[in-house]
Amino acid sequence: MSVYYPPVQEHEDLIRAALRVIEGTHYGRPEDPHADAEQQYGQEQLALAARALVEAVNVKPADEQPVGWSKSAEGGVA
Repeated sequence: MSVYYPPVQEHEDLIRAALRVIEGTHYGRPEDPHADAEQQYGQEQLALAARALVEAVNVKPADEQPVGWSKSAEGGVA
C-alpha cells in the first residue's frame, strides 16, 4: 500500500471553497445586502468541491486511495 496523495486540483478547490465559507461566516458584514447570497453560494461551492474530490479519489486505483476508502478493497460490497 502506498501513501495517499489527494488529487491536487480538487483538494485545492475544496480548501478554497472552505475558506470562502469561513470568510463569509466569520468576517462577513451583516449590513451587506448580499451577505446571505454570498454565504449560500459559498456553501454550494463547498458541497460541489467536496463531491468533485470524492469523485476524483474514487477514480484512483484502490492502492492510491486512503486506507478504508473503498469497501470493495476490504471484501465488502462495492
